[in-house]
Amino acid sequence: MNNLVSYSALDSSRIKRENYSTSLTTEAYRVGLISDDILDQLKNKSMEALAEVVGYYTKNESSSIKTDTAKNLAKSLLYNVDTYLLSLNNHEEALKVLIDRKMGELYGKGYLINKKHFEDARQLYAKVRFTRLSDADEEYNKTLDQYFKYYLTKYDPKFTADLKIYLSLKKYDLFGNYHIDESVEVLKKLLEINNGSKSDYVITSDGVVSSSAE
Repeated sequence: MNNLVSYSALDSSRIKRENYSTSLTTEAYRVGLISDDILDQLKNKSMEALAEVVGYYTKNESSSIKTDTAKNLAKSLLYNVDTYLLSLNNHEEALKVLIDRKMGELYGKGYLINKKHFEDARQLYAKVRFTRLSDADEEYNKTLDQYFKYYLTKYDPKFTADLKIYLSLKKYDLFGNYHIDESVEVLKKLLEINNGSKSDYVITSDGVVSSSAE
Protein backbone atom coordinates (compact mmCIF):
# COMPACT_ATOMS: atom_id res chain seq x y z
CA MET A 1 0.00 0.00 0.00
CA ASN A 2 1.32 3.42 -0.91
CA ASN A 3 2.54 5.82 1.79
CA LEU A 4 2.24 3.27 4.60
CA VAL A 5 5.01 1.88 6.77
CA SER A 6 5.11 -0.57 9.68
CA TYR A 7 2.08 -0.36 12.00
CA SER A 8 4.09 -1.14 15.13
CA ALA A 9 4.00 2.51 16.22
CA LEU A 10 0.19 2.66 16.64
CA ASP A 11 -0.77 3.45 20.23
CA SER A 12 -4.09 1.67 20.88
CA SER A 13 -4.79 3.79 23.94
CA ARG A 14 -5.18 6.81 21.66
CA ILE A 15 -7.69 5.06 19.38
CA LYS A 16 -11.22 5.43 20.72
CA ARG A 17 -14.32 3.38 19.97
CA GLU A 18 -16.28 6.62 19.82
CA ASN A 19 -15.27 8.43 16.61
CA TYR A 20 -13.18 5.41 15.68
CA SER A 21 -12.05 6.27 12.16
CA THR A 22 -11.19 9.84 13.17
CA SER A 23 -9.07 8.77 16.14
CA LEU A 24 -7.50 5.97 14.08
CA THR A 25 -6.37 8.29 11.30
CA THR A 26 -5.29 10.94 13.82
CA GLU A 27 -3.07 8.40 15.56
CA ALA A 28 -1.73 7.03 12.27
CA TYR A 29 -0.86 10.57 11.16
CA ARG A 30 0.68 11.41 14.54
CA VAL A 31 3.19 8.58 14.28
CA GLY A 32 3.87 9.17 10.60
CA LEU A 33 2.10 6.14 9.17
CA ILE A 34 0.05 8.19 6.73
CA SER A 35 0.84 11.34 4.83
CA ASP A 36 -0.94 14.63 4.23
CA ASP A 37 -1.87 13.30 0.79
CA ILE A 38 -3.70 10.34 2.30
CA LEU A 39 -5.52 12.62 4.74
CA ASP A 40 -6.66 14.73 1.80
CA GLN A 41 -7.78 11.61 -0.05
CA LEU A 42 -9.81 10.48 2.96
CA LYS A 43 -11.47 13.88 3.23
CA ASN A 44 -12.36 13.78 -0.47
CA LYS A 45 -13.75 10.25 -0.15
CA SER A 46 -15.83 11.37 2.83
CA MET A 47 -17.32 14.23 0.84
CA GLU A 48 -18.10 11.91 -2.06
CA ALA A 49 -19.78 9.44 0.28
CA LEU A 50 -21.76 12.22 1.95
CA ALA A 51 -23.00 13.32 -1.47
CA GLU A 52 -24.21 9.74 -2.03
CA VAL A 53 -26.03 9.69 1.33
CA VAL A 54 -27.64 13.05 0.57
CA GLY A 55 -28.81 11.54 -2.71
CA TYR A 56 -30.39 8.63 -0.83
CA TYR A 57 -32.00 11.07 1.60
CA THR A 58 -33.49 13.33 -1.08
CA LYS A 59 -34.10 10.43 -3.48
CA ASN A 60 -31.84 12.28 -5.92
CA GLU A 61 -34.40 15.06 -6.25
CA SER A 62 -32.09 17.70 -4.82
CA SER A 63 -28.48 18.20 -3.80
CA SER A 64 -29.38 21.10 -1.51
CA ILE A 65 -30.33 20.41 2.10
CA LYS A 66 -30.28 22.33 5.37
CA THR A 67 -26.95 22.64 7.17
CA ASP A 68 -28.23 20.81 10.25
CA THR A 69 -29.54 17.98 8.10
CA ALA A 70 -26.19 17.68 6.32
CA LYS A 71 -24.39 17.53 9.68
CA ASN A 72 -26.71 14.79 10.91
CA LEU A 73 -26.27 12.77 7.72
CA ALA A 74 -22.49 13.16 8.04
CA LYS A 75 -22.69 11.77 11.59
CA SER A 76 -24.75 8.81 10.39
CA LEU A 77 -22.29 8.20 7.54
CA LEU A 78 -19.34 8.22 9.91
CA TYR A 79 -21.09 6.00 12.45
CA ASN A 80 -21.86 3.37 9.82
CA VAL A 81 -18.29 3.50 8.56
CA ASP A 82 -17.01 3.14 12.12
CA THR A 83 -19.39 0.24 12.77
CA TYR A 84 -17.88 -1.74 9.91
CA LEU A 85 -14.29 -0.86 10.75
CA LEU A 86 -14.83 -1.87 14.38
CA SER A 87 -16.26 -5.20 13.24
CA LEU A 88 -12.80 -6.04 11.83
CA ASN A 89 -11.41 -6.04 15.39
CA ASN A 90 -8.02 -4.92 14.15
CA HIS A 91 -6.66 -1.37 13.94
CA GLU A 92 -4.17 -2.19 11.21
CA GLU A 93 -6.73 -3.92 9.01
CA ALA A 94 -9.21 -1.11 9.64
CA LEU A 95 -6.67 1.48 8.53
CA LYS A 96 -5.88 -0.44 5.34
CA VAL A 97 -9.56 -0.82 4.51
CA LEU A 98 -10.27 2.83 5.25
CA ILE A 99 -7.57 3.91 2.81
CA ASP A 100 -8.12 1.31 0.09
CA ARG A 101 -11.90 1.10 -0.13
CA LYS A 102 -14.50 3.64 -1.13
CA MET A 103 -16.18 5.32 1.82
CA GLY A 104 -19.58 4.62 0.32
CA GLU A 105 -18.79 0.90 0.38
CA LEU A 106 -17.84 1.04 4.07
CA TYR A 107 -21.01 3.01 4.81
CA GLY A 108 -23.05 0.30 3.11
CA LYS A 109 -21.40 -2.50 5.08
CA GLY A 110 -21.89 -0.66 8.35
CA TYR A 111 -25.49 0.08 7.42
CA LEU A 112 -26.21 -3.64 7.05
CA ILE A 113 -24.78 -4.31 10.51
CA ASN A 114 -26.82 -1.55 12.13
CA LYS A 115 -29.92 -2.57 10.17
CA LYS A 116 -29.61 -6.01 11.80
CA HIS A 117 -29.21 -4.40 15.22
CA PHE A 118 -32.32 -2.33 14.54
CA GLU A 119 -34.35 -5.37 13.52
CA ASP A 120 -33.17 -7.24 16.61
CA ALA A 121 -34.06 -4.27 18.82
CA ARG A 122 -37.60 -4.06 17.44
CA GLN A 123 -38.19 -7.77 17.96
CA LEU A 124 -36.79 -7.67 21.49
CA TYR A 125 -38.81 -4.56 22.29
CA ALA A 126 -42.02 -6.35 21.34
CA LYS A 127 -41.08 -9.29 23.59
CA VAL A 128 -40.15 -7.00 26.49
CA ARG A 129 -43.45 -5.16 26.27
CA PHE A 130 -45.39 -8.41 26.05
CA THR A 131 -43.67 -9.81 29.13
CA ARG A 132 -43.52 -6.51 31.01
CA LEU A 133 -43.48 -6.51 34.79
CA SER A 134 -46.94 -6.26 36.30
CA ASP A 135 -45.66 -4.39 39.37
CA ALA A 136 -43.09 -2.12 37.67
CA ASP A 137 -42.24 1.39 38.83
CA GLU A 138 -42.87 4.58 36.87
CA GLU A 139 -39.41 4.81 35.29
CA TYR A 140 -39.64 1.25 34.00
CA ASN A 141 -43.01 1.95 32.41
CA LYS A 142 -41.78 5.20 30.87
CA THR A 143 -38.78 3.36 29.44
CA LEU A 144 -41.04 0.95 27.58
CA ASP A 145 -44.00 3.17 26.74
CA GLN A 146 -42.16 6.38 25.89
CA TYR A 147 -38.38 6.26 25.62
CA PHE A 148 -37.89 3.06 23.60
CA LYS A 149 -41.02 3.67 21.55
CA TYR A 150 -39.77 7.13 20.54
CA TYR A 151 -36.22 5.90 19.93
CA LEU A 152 -37.20 3.03 17.66
CA THR A 153 -39.58 5.32 15.76
CA LYS A 154 -36.85 7.88 15.11
CA TYR A 155 -34.00 5.46 14.44
CA ASP A 156 -33.00 4.81 10.83
CA PRO A 157 -29.82 2.85 10.05
CA LYS A 158 -29.33 4.91 6.90
CA PHE A 159 -29.81 8.45 8.16
CA THR A 160 -29.76 8.40 12.00
CA ALA A 161 -27.43 5.46 12.63
CA ASP A 162 -25.62 7.34 15.42
CA LEU A 163 -28.81 8.07 17.38
CA LYS A 164 -28.68 7.19 21.08
CA ILE A 165 -31.30 6.44 23.69
CA TYR A 166 -30.91 7.84 27.19
CA LEU A 167 -32.05 5.61 30.06
CA SER A 168 -32.19 6.07 33.81
CA LEU A 169 -33.04 2.66 35.20
CA LYS A 170 -30.62 2.74 38.11
CA LYS A 171 -32.54 -0.04 39.84
CA TYR A 172 -31.37 -2.38 37.09
CA ASP A 173 -27.94 -0.79 36.54
CA LEU A 174 -29.07 0.70 33.22
CA PHE A 175 -28.06 4.32 33.16
CA GLY A 176 -26.67 6.54 30.40
CA ASN A 177 -26.70 6.88 26.61
CA TYR A 178 -26.88 3.78 24.43
CA HIS A 179 -26.27 3.27 20.70
CA ILE A 180 -28.40 0.80 18.73
CA ASP A 181 -26.09 -2.18 19.34
CA GLU A 182 -26.00 -1.38 23.05
CA SER A 183 -29.78 -0.94 23.14
CA VAL A 184 -30.09 -4.54 21.93
CA GLU A 185 -28.14 -5.67 24.98
CA VAL A 186 -30.30 -3.45 27.21
CA LEU A 187 -33.46 -5.05 25.84
CA LYS A 188 -31.99 -8.52 26.34
CA LYS A 189 -31.34 -7.63 29.97
CA LEU A 190 -34.86 -6.28 30.42
CA LEU A 191 -36.26 -9.49 28.94
CA GLU A 192 -34.21 -11.49 31.43
CA ILE A 193 -35.50 -9.27 34.23
CA ASN A 194 -39.07 -9.81 33.07
CA ASN A 195 -38.66 -13.56 32.80
CA GLY A 196 -37.09 -13.76 36.24
CA SER A 197 -39.54 -11.50 38.05
CA LYS A 198 -43.26 -10.97 38.47
CA SER A 199 -44.69 -10.92 34.96
CA ASP A 200 -47.90 -12.21 33.43
CA TYR A 201 -45.96 -14.01 30.69
CA VAL A 202 -42.49 -15.37 30.11
CA ILE A 203 -40.61 -16.08 26.88
CA THR A 204 -38.37 -19.11 26.90
CA SER A 205 -34.96 -19.26 25.22
CA ASP A 206 -36.51 -20.72 22.07
CA GLY A 207 -39.06 -17.93 21.86
CA VAL A 208 -42.07 -19.88 23.16
CA VAL A 209 -44.47 -17.70 25.14
CA SER A 210 -46.25 -19.16 28.18
CA SER A 211 -48.35 -17.84 31.02
CA SER A 212 -46.48 -17.45 34.30
CA ALA A 213 -49.60 -18.68 36.04
CA GLU A 214 -49.43 -22.08 34.37
